[in-house]
Formats: sequence, structure tokens, C-alpha cells
Amino acid sequence: MQTLILGIIFVLLQQHIQLAGGVTCASNPCSLVPGQFDASNGYCCYDVPPTNTDSVCTCPNNVAPVLNAPCRTVISVNQASCNRTCLNGGVCNIVNGTQVCWCGLGYTGSSCELQGTATRCATGVCQAGACVEQTLGATVYAYCYCNPGWTGARCDQCYFTCQRVGVFPDTAYCTIGRYYYCPQASGTPIIALCPDGQKFNRLTSQCAPNATCT
Repeated sequence: MQTLILGIIFVLLQQHIQLAGGVTCASNPCSLVPGQFDASNGYCCYDVPPTNTDSVCTCPNNVAPVLNAPCRTVISVNQASCNRTCLNGGVCNIVNGTQVCWCGLGYTGSSCELQGTATRCATGVCQAGACVEQTLGATVYAYCYCNPGWTGARCDQCYFTCQRVGVFPDTAYCTIGRYYYCPQASGTPIIALCPDGQKFNRLTSQCAPNATCT
């Protein structure tokens, strides 16, 4: 479990900028309850450094960690007010006031954008990214969290590199509101994320609710 937590924190640290309001453990996004859902029982919250604008909620018994929401299934369903885009058949729901995607079997990620491979993490499973395992029933899935600019179930397809300074559309994940920030030419792109329900408008270089991915 510790390896899984460290792997997810490492990926978030390198790849993720949350442009919406910050979520920290101080606001109790994991809905921790002393004596019931707390560290003594395996329920924890971790702020993601260095900006601490996101948190990771973890649970015991190999339950998958969740970003900015409880990982246990204490839920309040209200699909009508949920506007987060969920890929690969995922369904958006409200969990304790936070929009989350419930993913289909073999998919994970904040928008169900990651497709798992029925195998364990090993050298070569992920070409350009970090590998994280999840156990679903009797099957172990390896998920590749790709480096910025790479895609594919095994992160084997490079589709974006920084050629000049600026912000640019993420053509692979535009539908979930992602885009890229290039702090320098020929440098590593940084993943940025529009607020839920918005997409990056390549004409204005801003997030907007009516932007399209064409």
C-alpha cells in the first residue's frame, strides 16, 4: 500500500496542476472520523506537495486511492448536477459534495482516462510513465500514468513536445479539460486542468464552458 501511495503522489507531483480551488486535508476531503475512519484503521489523507492544492485519500484492504474525495463508498448520488467528463463509459457522481468518476472494470484515473493491462508492474510495461498496480477481484491490473506528452495504455505514443513557451491544447485529453503549459522551449510540458465542465479554448488560450475540441 505504501508503494502505491508514493507512486500516485509522485505522478501527481510531476504532472498535475489543479486550477480550480485547492483541496487540502485541512478541509477533510476524505471525510475522516476519529475512531471510525482514521489512521488507526487505515484511513488517511495526504496533501500533495509542493503546492498542497490536492489531496490523496487512502483506505485499507487494497482499496484504490482517490484524489480529493473519500475512497470508501459512502456516497450521495446526484448525477443531475455532475458535469465532470468521464471517459471509457465512466459515470459522474457526487461523493460528499465532490464530483468523481466511477470507472468501468479495467479503467482508472480522475476521468477514467487510464486503461489497465491485466498484468503486474515490471520493467517495460510502461514505456514513458510510472506504473501503479490495482487488484480488482482476482485480477491484478497495471496502470501506466504517462509522462506529459505521452499516451496509450503503455505510454508508448508521444504526441506532444514543447517547441515554444506558452499554453497549448492537449489533443489527446481535451474532452476532460486538459491542456499543456510549456515554461520553456524544448522543455518538459506541464499538465494543466480546467475546472470541471470546461475545456481549453485554443483560440483564446483560456478555459471556457462552451469550448470545443475541434
